[in-house]
Amino acid sequence: MPSSMKTAAAIALLMPLMLPSCGFRPADADVSFGPEKPAAGADLALMDGIPGEKIGYMLYDLDRKAVVRSHNRARPFIPASTTKVFSSVFALDVLGPDYRFETYLKYRGSIGNGILKGDLYLKGTGDPLLTVSDLMDMVDRMKEKGITSVAGRLYYDDGELASSTSIDPDMEPDVSFNSGVSALSLEYNSIMAEWKRDRKSNAMGIYLTPTLPMNRTGISKEKLRENIKFTYRNLGGSESWLLSPDETRDGSERLPVKNPSLYTAQMFAKLCEMRGIRIQGRPGPGAMPGSADEIATHRGLPLRDIVDLTLTYSINLMAELMMLAAAKEQSGKILKLDGAARELSTYLSGRLDRINWKGCELVNGSGLTPKNRITPEQMMAVLIYADAQDYNGRKFRSFLPASGWEWSLMNRFGDPKTAFHVWAKTGTINYALALAGYLYTRSHRNMAFVIYISDIDARRLYDADPDRRNKDSMARVFAWQNSSKKVMDSIVTGWIEEL
Repeated sequence: MPSSMKTAAAIALLMPLMLPSCGFRPADADVSFGPEKPAAGADLALMDGIPGEKIGYMLYDLDRKAVVRSHNRARPFIPASTTKVFSSVFALDVLGPDYRFETYLKYRGSIGNGILKGDLYLKGTGDPLLTVSDLMDMVDRMKEKGITSVAGRLYYDDGELASSTSIDPDMEPDVSFNSGVSALSLEYNSIMAEWKRDRKSNAMGIYLTPTLPMNRTGISKEKLRENIKFTYRNLGGSESWLLSPDETRDGSERLPVKNPSLYTAQMFAKLCEMRGIRIQGRPGPGAMPGSADEIATHRGLPLRDIVDLTLTYSINLMAELMMLAAAKEQSGKILKLDGAARELSTYLSGRLDRINWKGCELVNGSGLTPKNRITPEQMMAVLIYADAQDYNGRKFRSFLPASGWEWSLMNRFGDPKTAFHVWAKTGTINYALALAGYLYTRSHRNMAFVIYISDIDARRLYDADPDRRNKDSMARVFAWQNSSKKVMDSIVTGWIEEL
């Protein structure tokens, strides 16, 4: 990817609005729209093959403050990952663009002759970018204090946020981007599985990286469904991944972690062992005492950089943790994903109270679900609101990938006439496509736009099929996506070139 990409180190509620941290105060945006603007003939001609009720869009001139075109703008669609626009704006408003998640390593007891006579505590507050390197830095701080053994236990504290074993509980358990969510998360809460056949014994060997006490591997005794390599079992608290007996070739696959807190703590203990620090027993859950003494504190990236990464690379875990932290700050309560999503929608509907919020339904903040619903008008209102903000020197559109250049838009709108004309968040789940952001037309007009295509009936049939990942089913999905994307991109390209 080009080195000049964005750095990726990279509403009033019924109760008084809580002020965000870091001194940031969101600017008001008095957003309202006139009547529906009929779809232009050129747009309708490009919808060939897509029933009119399955597509909705809205195009708005930000300088003239006027709707240019719209179609089904009040109809709810599946927003997929454009939901991340909502969760990012919510987090930036409530937490502030300079907010940093912190991870603590503390102890209670005394240190003498290399022995920590007491307990060790590892506590997270929701940093979605905590890495093994960050944990190793903490281990190094222990070495600097002369600690070679811990007489007590290692406790992990994830009580700042609600934990879950997946983002979308209805999705197959082996999908790597559908991991568990926790205030103590590590390396996107995923592990790598590799399998190789021994040429002498012909036995298939499987191993995980990292290999920890909490995870297990083996060969499934039952035949798995088509295009599914691993089945998951929780056996006495162990996360067990069983490879399909039909796998005959060597391979590798990334898998999700279901219990991120334990995963992070066991990885920390493994690093301690590697550095010659002995800890009694295995890590367990426990609240860090307020009187505990500090060994190390890791401060994550500023929230604005996390938003940049979230929107550019569409990282589900980041969106969920941002939303959970903002919902806690806003409500004063520790909420689960669906409760935090309701807090998000309540906040935005309060800030933008002249917009029709009927039909908006959110169960998470990443869009990894077919259950979320957002109308083009609702998304447009949030885009206009976000465009009015100054996130301590950053405009919201600068967090979004640029057409023909970055990540999800690297291979879209890349023609010289359209490259860099679109700055938008993509969204894709099976039978739902979305694109929302900003564009510059040929005549230099500054626009915000939303376009959704959803076949909700086809999605319901897909979800009801227990063998939905088979070859024929996925061929239908890809055919739908390809044809829908062609229509979507043609309409957006037409706006750029004709207006």
